[in-house]
Amino acid sequence: MMMVTMLHALGKSDLLGMLGADLPIGGWITWILEALSISAVNVFMLLSGYYLIHSKFKLVRLFELIFQVFFYVIGSLLVFVVAGKISLKSLTIYDALQVVFPVHMEVYWFITAYVVIYMLLPILSGGVKALTEKQFRITLICLLVYECAFKSVLPVRLTTDTRGYTFFWYVIVFLLGAYFRLYGFRFLTNSLRGILLYGLATLGCLAELFALALIYLHTGRLKDMLRVSMDYNHVFTLLAAVGLFVTFLHAKPMGQKAGKLVIRLAPYALGVYLLQESLPFRYEWQNWFGLNGALAKSLPELLLRLFAAVLAMFVLGILADMVRALLFSLLLKLCRRKDKDACTT
Repeated sequence: MMMVTMLHALGKSDLLGMLGADLPIGGWITWILEALSISAVNVFMLLSGYYLIHSKFKLVRLFELIFQVFFYVIGSLLVFVVAGKISLKSLTIYDALQVVFPVHMEVYWFITAYVVIYMLLPILSGGVKALTEKQFRITLICLLVYECAFKSVLPVRLTTDTRGYTFFWYVIVFLLGAYFRLYGFRFLTNSLRGILLYGLATLGCLAELFALALIYLHTGRLKDMLRVSMDYNHVFTLLAAVGLFVTFLHAKPMGQKAGKLVIRLAPYALGVYLLQESLPFRYEWQNWFGLNGALAKSLPELLLRLFAAVLAMFVLGILADMVRALLFSLLLKLCRRKDKDACTT
């Protein structure tokens, strides 16, 4: 989630300039940070496939997730209305639809993809377990070639290429995580191989990015392909995610204190994403830390602003979701008490 926050800090400000001779050192550093973080979303879905493949679909969990989304969609809007930054009279029908149907309107594109996948969990889980390992492997290879391989090598944008922003790509990554859970990683059997794969894939992202930038600057061609290596469904991004996942899967256990802290914070991590990507906040919080225009600052100041923004938004998101969880818990207790009183009466 810290990596996701870094992506939003970089991508929703002007910190990712055109690679070339005129780009300051800070611009090169920000692109390195982008490449190091771009695998985060795929890691989330690998985790989902790895763990959910042995879980049962729970309607209550689906409702909890949707209500969590409503909390941030409505809550962030109310905050900006009370602060006087948004007028209710200025809201359009489209804005109203985003509030009423946030999943269908893709207010959070990842949540939309995740909700669809979760609803498909009984079919995905049952289908995967009905296949032999060979059948599952062949199916995965075909899907990866279709959605990932072609777009990673062709110098054109394919009509069906959504850059990994739809549920179809994350169904594939989910299935990949499920395959790893059921049959293992074969050649990726230790953390050293995992971190090596992550590092090499990240270098591949940067090398392709730089090469395409040079071609564009000298020929004016391939403009639409400049950031293709940073797409979620690019082979380098996927391999980096697999490498990072394997690194932690085979890593030595954390110390007891660190482990307890991670377990304590993990349930609230999604709130970090939901807060910072809520519609009113999405392009606002970067300005709180002066990220727009920060490339003109000295490198130490740029990095200080950037990492302060990432850390602050992570902490703020965790605290906000703790409040949300507390409110939901109190509301649930109140509803149960009313039901109990009604039954007694």
